[in-house]
Amino acid sequence: MKRKKWLYIVLLIVLVVPILLFYQAFNGNPVTKYASKKALKSFLAEKYSDHEYRINNEFYNFKIGGYTYQVVQIGDEQQAKYEFEVTGFLKPTVTYDGIYYANLDTPLMEKLSEEAAAELTSVLAEKIPEIKDMYVQIEILKGKYAADTEWKKDLKLEKPMYINLTVDVTNMSKGGILATVQTIQQTLQAENYVYDRVSFNGNIMDQTIDDKEDHQSYVKYAIGFDKNTNITLNDFEEYNQ
Repeated sequence: MKRKKWLYIVLLIVLVVPILLFYQAFNGNPVTKYASKKALKSFLAEKYSDHEYRINNEFYNFKIGGYTYQVVQIGDEQQAKYEFEVTGFLKPTVTYDGIYYANLDTPLMEKLSEEAAAELTSVLAEKIPEIKDMYVQIEILKGKYAADTEWKKDLKLEKPMYINLTVDVTNMSKGGILATVQTIQQTLQAENYVYDRVSFNGNIMDQTIDDKEDHQSYVKYAIGFDKNTNITLNDFEEYNQ
């Protein structure tokens, strides 16, 4: 009789646990919901202590494995809505801050990004003439700098810049590509550039029809690194056309 009872218990667990896990994957659970909201309240109170906020329209976002909230500043006549995301099971953390992004100075960021990309291209071009494209992501809050501020590497940014560059590796061996990436890392370090991460795309350039100078290209090798990354051949992602 006891054996039969245990079989029923085991069978119940086998049936119920997957259902609970499936439900949690798309709907969350009361424990993480409470902890996530508490984490958001603490975040708002600490980072935006000058104002009070009301948290509205919370829902479990299975795409991020966490909760999405709509936050409104109390007393704000415009009643602007800010989106926040909180993820993490054991220690919920705010991973998207809508107030921060709403207050970024987009026009100035775009201007400085272009200037920074031009400077970096010039700095690297002597050693790496195969650079084809450079994008630099910069974040600055409104009011921090005047609209006509010019780029220089000692500007105080909200976060270290992110660099994305494309290099023509058509005539490079894999060892040559490794040396190129290491040169980029070493040059940025030697020139005292502060950055969060570099994304490197090594592209193969295929000449178009009619022997024109325009080229089509595709990513053959890709790698991401920061100043402390020990870059090796095994770190590269290699793609087929």
